[in-house]
Amino acid sequence: MKNINLSRRRLLTGLGAMGLATAFYEIPGVFAEALVTTPEQTEGPYYPPNLPLDTDNDLLVVNNNITPAVGTILYLSGTVFDSSGNPVRDAHLEIWHADNTGAYIHPASMGYSTRDQNFQGFGRFLTGSAGQYLFRTIKPGLYTGRTRHIHMKVKLPGRADLTTQVYFEEEPQNATDMVLRGIQDAQQRASVIIQLSSITGSSAGALGGTFDVVLGSTVNSAPSLSVLNMSSAASNSTFKAGDSWQLNLSGAPAGSRVYLHLWRNGQDVGVSGPYGSSTDNAGGWSVSGSFGSQDVGSWQVQAVIGTATSQLTSSRLFLTVS
Repeated sequence: MKNINLSRRRLLTGLGAMGLATAFYEIPGVFAEALVTTPEQTEGPYYPPNLPLDTDNDLLVVNNNITPAVGTILYLSGTVFDSSGNPVRDAHLEIWHADNTGAYIHPASMGYSTRDQNFQGFGRFLTGSAGQYLFRTIKPGLYTGRTRHIHMKVKLPGRADLTTQVYFEEEPQNATDMVLRGIQDAQQRASVIIQLSSITGSSAGALGGTFDVVLGSTVNSAPSLSVLNMSSAASNSTFKAGDSWQLNLSGAPAGSRVYLHLWRNGQDVGVSGPYGSSTDNAGGWSVSGSFGSQDVGSWQVQAVIGTATSQLTSSRLFLTVS
């Protein structure tokens, strides 16, 4: 058991002490007209393949260790709302992000071998009747190609998971980050960028930020990849050697090059490309070809957009060739 418990029972007390609680949380639906649906964003390649033994909402300390993670302490809090502005109970939130050096708890992450072993890297929280959550973590480090960000996934029974990312104001890399720029709607893009403030009375210089999640049914801003069997339209995800295919991408930033990340029979083949021309003005792209006998097997395909190492990706597409 950790020395510091940030469970739901102490959430309201903690929020009040940090000056992060606001009165409108107690008035369900009153600000529904002003709510902006939280945009869907790519999960990225660094969701932990194996979850750590400690997955609570205090990422600063692992299990009962006394040595905390290195970095600026950050309290991330907020409320999960439905599209009518009502708080959502029993929403299961997950966050994961880089440590102070820019490394994730994922073997493929840059700097994984020298990462901060005292940083939990992944946390969970289950909302109560007020829909509120709280995480104690650190301000994420920077790594090549991305601005500072926190990945968040919201799981709720009866609906698809929402995966998004949290960004911070006044970060120079915000202007060039392909994932952030990929949010086409300006209001939705602004809604995922939060302001950080100093926590009154914190001797450790901790920061606090509020990120509210609004669930709804809007156009998915994450790029979408699909495949067509040009030889047999009735079997789009099942192919035979000799069949022609066409990959189609939508929802990507305009003018971007497209790479492909492939897995064959469960083995990571890697990223190659770019393929075809850049995405058009509407963010669309397509490329075509055919399968030979050497391609027989089970495949997973993911579009990687912008550069070969970009975290702006589509979801994985599954297909078989027999």
